[in-house]
Amino acid sequence: MVNGRGLVTEGRQLVWRNQRVLWWLFAANLLLAFFGAESFAFKLAEVMDHSFMAQRFNQGVDLTLLASLLNHPGVGLRTHTLNSLFFNVVFFVFTIFVTGGILESFRSSRKLTTAQFSEASGHYFWRWVRQMLLFMLVMTPVLALGGAINWWSDTLSSDAAPEKLGFWVMLGGLALTLLLAMIVRLWFDMAQVRTVATDERSVLRSVGRAFKLTFSNFRMLFFMYLRISLVGWTFLLFGLWVWIRFIPATRFWLSFLVLELTLLIWLATRLWQRASESAWYQRYEVANPPVAPVMMDAPLAYPLPVPKTEPAETIVASESTNQEPRLPSMADPQPS
Repeated sequence: MVNGRGLVTEGRQLVWRNQRVLWWLFAANLLLAFFGAESFAFKLAEVMDHSFMAQRFNQGVDLTLLASLLNHPGVGLRTHTLNSLFFNVVFFVFTIFVTGGILESFRSSRKLTTAQFSEASGHYFWRWVRQMLLFMLVMTPVLALGGAINWWSDTLSSDAAPEKLGFWVMLGGLALTLLLAMIVRLWFDMAQVRTVATDERSVLRSVGRAFKLTFSNFRMLFFMYLRISLVGWTFLLFGLWVWIRFIPATRFWLSFLVLELTLLIWLATRLWQRASESAWYQRYEVANPPVAPVMMDAPLAYPLPVPKTEPAETIVASESTNQEPRLPSMADPQPS
C-alpha cells in the first residue's frame, strides 16, 4: 500500500528545486501576453479617451461595460480580441510541449540540463497531442451535461413556482460539472505521469491503465489534488477581486501586472499538483515493483541420445580382462 503522507510537502519541495521551470513558463506567458495586450490597450484607449466611459472605468473594472464594448460593431475591438486569442493558443501549445520536460524534471533525482529538458519535451510532445484529443473527447459529455443542467435551470427560473429553484439547480449543476472535470483531469494527469515513468508509446493503453490506477487509489489522489486546487482557486479569486475592486481600468498596465502576478501563483499551484502526482507515483513504484517473468526451460528441438546398456555377463567379462597385474605372494604355489 502506498503511503500518502507528506505528498503535498514533497511536491512543494520538488517545485522549489525545479523553480526555473516556473520562471520559464511565466516569462513565456509575460512576453506573449504583452504582445497580445498591447494593440488591445491602444485601441481601448482610443475608444475611451474623452468620453464618459473613462470615468466609469476610472473607479474600477466594469465588466458589463467592457463586454458591451467588445460586442459593439462600431468600436472594432473584436479584431484585437482575436489577436489576443492567437497568443493564448501559442502559449497553450508551448505548455503542452514542455510538459514532458517538466515531468521528467520532477522524476529525475538531478537537475536536467537545458538540452535534456528540451529532448524530453520533444520526445513526448506528439503523445501529449494525441492524449489531448482523447481528453477533449472524454470531456465532451461532461460539458454537455453542464449545458443541459444550465438550460434546465433557465427553464425552471421562468416556469417554476419557487423563485430561486432555477438558481440552486444551476449552482448544483456547476458544482457537479466542476467535480467531474477535476476527476477527468486527474485521470489524464496520472496517464502523463505513468507515460513518462514507463515510456509507454500507446496513448490508449496508457490512458486505460491510468484509469485503473487512478480509481483504485482515488481517495488519496483526489484529496491531494483537491487541497492544492483550493489553494490555487483562493489566490485566483483574491487576485481577481483586487483587480476588479481596486485597480482602475484606465491604469491598463497596472491591471496587466496584477493579472500576471495572479497567473504566476496559478502556474505555481498547477506545477505543485504535477509534482505531487509524480512523487506519489514514485512511491507506488517502490511499493509495487514489477515482477520479473519466470524463465521456463524451453523444450528441446531434438531428443537426447539414450545411453545403451550392455548385459551383465559382458560387463563382468570385460572387467576380468581389464584387471591390472598383481605382484606374486607367498601363498602362490612355488614352481618345482
